[in-house]
Amino acid sequence: MLDTVGVVSYNALRLLPLHRARADWDRLTSRRDVDLIGWQESKSPAFRELHPQYRSRGWETWHWPDPDGPISLAVTWRRATFRLLDVDFRKMHDGGYPSQTTHPFPARWVVTARFRHRATGRTVTLLNTHVNQHIETGQRFERNLNARRAQKHLAALAQMWETAPGTVVVGTGDYNFDHVDDAAARPAGGITRVFRGHATSSYQVLGLDGLRPTRNTRWIDYVFLADRSMRSRSNPDAPAQFARHRVLAGFHSDHAPVLARVRLYR
Repeated sequence: MLDTVGVVSYNALRLLPLHRARADWDRLTSRRDVDLIGWQESKSPAFRELHPQYRSRGWETWHWPDPDGPISLAVTWRRATFRLLDVDFRKMHDGGYPSQTTHPFPARWVVTARFRHRATGRTVTLLNTHVNQHIETGQRFERNLNARRAQKHLAALAQMWETAPGTVVVGTGDYNFDHVDDAAARPAGGITRVFRGHATSSYQVLGLDGLRPTRNTRWIDYVFLADRSMRSRSNPDAPAQFARHRVLAGFHSDHAPVLARVRLYR
């Protein structure tokens, strides 16, 4: 093993007032075990105002400013740990309007951020996304446009785990489908079934013992490792492995951040 890095997925709640958003930024970036953050709901004046202020504290952020693009997704990294190489993004599907669904949603995207890990020289790539809301009911998908588009989103993302550049591919996101329900029912088009053989979450590897939910009673925020990157008995030479994870308390969003520590190997 060469190093361990901390990867966080955090839905920041775009309606937070500035002072509460600042408190969350302070709390998260002051942790020594955090190196890389995939944000959702970064479409807010507070987020745009805050992220440049943390450069002097050793943090850098990529955030797309134009509504015609992934304005609600952002990536923040510790400069001492990572050097940004490039960022790309891909639309998963168009938005759903009030004439089409009772729960309108915006266009959804995946942001792909590629980094050089300074200590090892490895290329680490992050896939960050946000899947539609109002898609789950009783361990199954709702019969609505939101769910149909979400299934399209997941199917396209499953292939991206294979094609993303880099030797270590990690993922963050608000997937709006509870891990317990998904793992138990394995619905067609769901996370466990669609990602099988492509990517595995920290919940699947490390379990939920002692882990508080990320939103209300549900685990809907995830950190993933691409299976081709994840060291296991069947893949003993792979470059990465989940070490531990926890859901962090004390934040103002309606979600709690999930932090996974990932070991990097030679």
